[in-house]
Amino acid sequence: MYKVMIVDDMEIIRRQIKRLPLWGEETGFHIVEEAEDGKDALDKLQKQSVDLLITDIKMPRIDGVELLKEVDEHQLARCVVFLSEHSEFSFAKEAIQYGIFDYLVKPVQREELQKLLLKAQQYIEEEREKESQLKKLEDRLSEKLEVYYPEHHIESIIQYISAGDAQQALPAIEAMVTDTGAALERDPIKTAVLLEKSYGEILKGIYQHHQWLDQFVDKALLVNINLTNCGDIEAMKVHIVAALGILEATIAQLILRGKKSPLIAEICSYVLENVEQSISISTISEVLFLTKNYIGDLFKQETGMTIGEYITMVKMERAKQLIAEGTLRNYEVADRLGYKDAEYFGKLFKKNVGLSPMEFKNALRDEARGR
Repeated sequence: MYKVMIVDDMEIIRRQIKRLPLWGEETGFHIVEEAEDGKDALDKLQKQSVDLLITDIKMPRIDGVELLKEVDEHQLARCVVFLSEHSEFSFAKEAIQYGIFDYLVKPVQREELQKLLLKAQQYIEEEREKESQLKKLEDRLSEKLEVYYPEHHIESIIQYISAGDAQQALPAIEAMVTDTGAALERDPIKTAVLLEKSYGEILKGIYQHHQWLDQFVDKALLVNINLTNCGDIEAMKVHIVAALGILEATIAQLILRGKKSPLIAEICSYVLENVEQSISISTISEVLFLTKNYIGDLFKQETGMTIGEYITMVKMERAKQLIAEGTLRNYEVADRLGYKDAEYFGKLFKKNVGLSPMEFKNALRDEARGR
């Protein structure tokens, strides 16, 4: 069975497509879900991916092109087909960049849909066969991971990244890619499969050290790494270094290293783990059983920053992630981080980030459109 979702803000269009006598046992394509706009579709796709997504281009909230980007990035559908008026084919160039499968012109004709379903079926079966072969290869290689890249080397990379040590981490990551490729005679498919396994082990290890990371980076983007599309080992190296570099840089930024005292990292970890709670120097001193004056003076002396300034910086970094996720309004972000005055939160955000929350959101949107 092939799962299908239809997305259009006009119910009459969705109904017209559903009435075409091509769904069900005859073709194997079954409509399992429909949505009235891109936002509704994205919410449903995150719960259940589909094989074929047929979507309008011009829709409120999230349009077809934005939906395509999200689907491509998070692998939520195998084939995306645009429903369009003839005048809307100007979207073609951007759509091709994000892997559009095909187009259907409204109103959808039975013959055109039938051709598309046959084409989609062939493509989906080919993709399933590739995935099956990759899974078998992965299973064989994973059993011999220790042979190709020793576990203690992977553990070293985990330790370097977890310590925010770019000087040690980045060369070690590059060496892992180079050594794995050499051990597999630079076979791109085998190297990609094994590196994805090593990458997964590293990611798991880092998150065990720093469980708070989820709140400051988009884990979904990091987890959904696909090296088999890289083509060559150098491209794989760039991809892995970039992904793990995000984690190393985030850790280095948020876990301040004291010149002498290990207490600094402990204070940072507590703030990071409780970023959405009400935190102050008083709550930290109670948890650590130390006086406010002692930890305040020590933190300032070791880092050059007051604990209050650090707490604000961490909360603003969390705010950036919440804004990027796009599910909360600005006042909801403020409230979630313990700021009852949304206007004060906005001023604090601009002071620390350089942009207002709305400007930051718009900048993210413009960046996504420019990719």
